[in-house]
Amino acid sequence: MSKSTHWSLDALYTGYQDPHFQNDVQALKELSSSLLSFCEDLQKEKEECILHDGLKKLEEIQDLCYRLKMYTQLMLSVDANNTDNIAWSNNILSLCSSLNLYQSKLWSMILNIENLEEKLQDDELAKSYSFIIKEKLSKRSHALSDEQEQILSMVYPTSLKAFSDMYYTLTGNAKAFYNGQWLPLTQVKNMCHDTSSKVRKEAYEAEQKAYESIAQPLSFAISAIKQQQYKESRLRGYKDPLEKMLIDSRMSEKTLQAMTESIEEYLPLFRDYLKTKAKLLGYENGLPWYEIYATLGDCDFNFSIDDCENYLLKHFKNVSENLYRMTKQAIDEHWIDYPTRPGKQPGAFCENLGWIRQSRIITNYNNTLSDIVTVAHELGHAFHGMMIEDQPVLNRDYCMPLAETASTFNENLIYNALAKDMDEKNRLLVIDSQLSALCQNILDIYARFQFEKSVFEHVQHGFLNADQLCDLMKKALLKSFGDGLDPNWIHTYRWITKVHYYIPDIAYYNFPYTFGALFSRGLYAKYQKEGQAFIPKYEALLKATTTNTVEDVAAIADIDLSEPDFWKQSLQSIVDQMHEFLELSQGEKA
Repeated sequence: MSKSTHWSLDALYTGYQDPHFQNDVQALKELSSSLLSFCEDLQKEKEECILHDGLKKLEEIQDLCYRLKMYTQLMLSVDANNTDNIAWSNNILSLCSSLNLYQSKLWSMILNIENLEEKLQDDELAKSYSFIIKEKLSKRSHALSDEQEQILSMVYPTSLKAFSDMYYTLTGNAKAFYNGQWLPLTQVKNMCHDTSSKVRKEAYEAEQKAYESIAQPLSFAISAIKQQQYKESRLRGYKDPLEKMLIDSRMSEKTLQAMTESIEEYLPLFRDYLKTKAKLLGYENGLPWYEIYATLGDCDFNFSIDDCENYLLKHFKNVSENLYRMTKQAIDEHWIDYPTRPGKQPGAFCENLGWIRQSRIITNYNNTLSDIVTVAHELGHAFHGMMIEDQPVLNRDYCMPLAETASTFNENLIYNALAKDMDEKNRLLVIDSQLSALCQNILDIYARFQFEKSVFEHVQHGFLNADQLCDLMKKALLKSFGDGLDPNWIHTYRWITKVHYYIPDIAYYNFPYTFGALFSRGLYAKYQKEGQAFIPKYEALLKATTTNTVEDVAAIADIDLSEPDFWKQSLQSIVDQMHEFLELSQGEKA
């Protein structure tokens, strides 16, 4: 019997009829109906009881809602066509949304306690939540009234979340006509990593054609999501959604500015690399987008799923016993859903399931070098989850910029391992693939950041149609890639390919990827210098991510993020690698 390449969710529930699932749904309903009286009774208690019992109730709400939401969302993510998945996902979301008002009430009661910061030291539970309580105190100026919060919570499933679900349904079911047959759009999209230039070009053209049928409805989705995100941020007293994202990211504007200005200084060097690579590939006008992942020469990588898993186990074992042990568990217990199929959402993600000390991972695996790196990336997210699973339930959220730390650290591990394991020709191809990915994390993410800024500027004045969105994307890509791209072959539908624009609760989920790429590159340089002695510090850093600012987390590794020096060192290391690669490739061609 062949090994299953689909994940198993049985450790959560065995299905919607599982008595444990039904019992938890009933418990959620009972919790919902009892919260009003609980809040009224708690308000009459002494402050010490309000603090302790309020936090215990918040833990109960968070734990129950998260496990039910995660299960239904995971089920939906691999089969958006299943009516039970759609129904249960919406039902659970509605139930959980109805509790938001009471969560706000409980937090309001806790935060209204006189001399709260002093009282945190007198209760061990409260003491464990000191960071988030102090953080919430600092955010009080952005809170709405209970009634306003309730209205936003009530309309959420039929507004932001509905448009997000529409995105997943349209992209998950979209098909592209390629090579005489209709294929899932995600399958054709993944052909950008194919070994054949002809395949890449034809797949790109089929992909572009496929977007035409879904572009207009998705222009409504992205316009509605961004309009509501902008209005809600202003309603809460933020200057704009970027200010909200920075505060939520526990990241200073000075750090973002230091990183962005450093990138802008290095953009011409990245463009020079792309122009030189384009010429080596036979293009005189910059790289056409369909060659953005192209390698110099024919690439014969073909990693089966077994090959991928064995390779990751081999190289993770040399780095961290904890990382190796978790990866083996993920493989043995089927945490990973590999193949593309109808109704499955595109791309890849990882969800940490702290209450069962596991994670679940989606990929759309296609046996390429990029796929093995993607699996390593998502297992980095799972490892990050493992590092924080001992935190109490309300302390398990790390901010967006640090979310990509372990994942991109893993990418560095695997790219470097692959480069060492290959002969000279294939080593060049591995380095080329790594540099292509880094160009995406720097140039493409910078473009996505600029695009989102321009979308927020425009939606203040009204709806953006598909043509307008394509025009804004083209301008953003040219601002970033410049003459490194062939202007006749620009992927103006990038606003459809990236799920991050359609995440209901998060704006600007782009610069964290650049942060993660450059931050983890700096961490990996320290690992290369210090060896195994660095790993305990690295794991301590990951454990600290849920209860510290990004600047304080970086300080554990003796890094100052608010100054350009660190960012320029990381960027220069990429440019140095580009120069080395181009010299080697010239020798290979000779």
